[in-house]
Amino acid sequence: MRPSRSSARAHHDPSPPRATKLPLVCAPYASAAAALFALCLAVLASCGKGDRTRPNVLLISIDTLRADHLGCYGYERPTSPNLDRLASEGVLFERAIAPTSWTLPSHLSMLTGLSVSAHGACDERLWARKDAYGHFQRPPIRGRSVAEALGEAGYATAGFYTFSYLSPSFGFGSGFDTWERLAHDLFTREETRDELHALRMANDTAAVRAFLDEHADLLDARRRSSPEIVERANRWLTEHVEQREDDPFFLFLHLYDVHDPYTPTERFDRFGDPSYSGPVDGRITGEQYPCRDGLPPRADQEELAALYDGGIAYVDHEVQRVLDHLRALDLEEDTLVIVTSDHGEEFFEHGDAGHRRQLYIESVHVPLILRWPGRLPAARRVGGTVGLEDLTPTILAATGARRPNAMTGVDLLPIALGERDNSGRMYVGVLHLFERGPDGSEHASERQVSLLRGEEHFLLTFCPGQAFRAERYDLSRDPRELGAPEVFGEHDPAGIALARQLEAIRLGQSGLRTRLPTPELNLEAMTPRQRSALAASGYVSSERQELSEATDRLCMDGCVFSQ
Repeated sequence: MRPSRSSARAHHDPSPPRATKLPLVCAPYASAAAALFALCLAVLASCGKGDRTRPNVLLISIDTLRADHLGCYGYERPTSPNLDRLASEGVLFERAIAPTSWTLPSHLSMLTGLSVSAHGACDERLWARKDAYGHFQRPPIRGRSVAEALGEAGYATAGFYTFSYLSPSFGFGSGFDTWERLAHDLFTREETRDELHALRMANDTAAVRAFLDEHADLLDARRRSSPEIVERANRWLTEHVEQREDDPFFLFLHLYDVHDPYTPTERFDRFGDPSYSGPVDGRITGEQYPCRDGLPPRADQEELAALYDGGIAYVDHEVQRVLDHLRALDLEEDTLVIVTSDHGEEFFEHGDAGHRRQLYIESVHVPLILRWPGRLPAARRVGGTVGLEDLTPTILAATGARRPNAMTGVDLLPIALGERDNSGRMYVGVLHLFERGPDGSEHASERQVSLLRGEEHFLLTFCPGQAFRAERYDLSRDPRELGAPEVFGEHDPAGIALARQLEAIRLGQSGLRTRLPTPELNLEAMTPRQRSALAASGYVSSERQELSEATDRLCMDGCVFSQ
């Protein structure tokens, strides 16, 4: 039981703004010295705030934020006043789709412009593979990051993140001048981890107990990380203005406090029933709920969602602190702000809670808001479907940076400006599920593939040795996918047509992947400590998997995992 609560302007030129044109001659009767003085003043005035021909870019990823729990997407609770205001100042995409329902592959798609099958990082178990000699096998990641392209174009680049999935060992940070993990716990902060290890090796029980008491805050799973990320980002922005004002910047922020366990501060814990006295405390665990017919009681479900909404309100407040700092530094007008998420969250709409379980719409529908004063229209809503893989090509187009390779994503600026129709593209999602055997090893039990184009959403389930089963949803009639879908198998007429479409997608993705560069990344095998930390967060915990001999399959076809 928890304690009780207390109570722009429109502009239709997609090209970057032109530099201020400087006067080349003076008035006819001015002296040469006066002309030179006037020219110097003009140069100083135009250059005092850096290079305005290319925008700064601020990309904020709010982990686990489903779109339909924001006011600007029609939610009835006031969870997001600041994001709602941001949407009123820019362009909101009504249906942005994540390529899967968990953090690592979604963020790689966001930062490379590639689908999961193209970049190849579909499961963290790839970081536990060994060859016949016991040596680490490098995960098959392809493609280069948006930060690499922007760095080559002269941008200052920085990223601040919270969760280990975004660490360099998992393929992140390439191209960033600064890539820093913050809000560490006892085991991810190097100095405390090493000190604790030394005390344990010395068998000094009293010293270990005293050490844990001293660092109790680093053992608190409910410790909030967003303030530390925001403070570091604001400090970096200030330093950038002071030291590299003439260079545009790309700043990436990963905010984690919407993720479970849902623990909003008292100020933002305001959406549930004050009289609630049940077991829900914000954690997503099967043992937490006394279920009836496979689902928790309605009051427990509502309490869980209320705590989640409080977390959204809390992070919404933290986002505004960054936006306020942009304004205070006089950077707002020159900055393209993008706010999105890596995946959504389930609240028993399809029988489960949390994420990384399914690819229904509540798991993959994420917010996408773009604000670029004077360049993008205000209060514009764009219908149709877009994807996280569209963000990198959009950023590169806005900044004029060169694309480092082909991409599955597209530039959204013409769509945001109303110059191009938003239809016709297919977005492919992938999710692998595993089961543990009696010996502790894992095997791939199910593969899910999502195909979403326009208003049509197909969800395909592949089980080992079986033909696929497909569900079809019409989002124009059933936007939350709560009704009964059209169901068919691989050998039904609709399934045969869908199998042909899958083969065309497979050929396209495979052809693209073979042309992509293999980036120089500091990929490392998952350590036991990393594995334990991920297991504590509900993710992978076994290092033994049954692997297929077909190691070159696309993620959508099973990757290296036996199926």
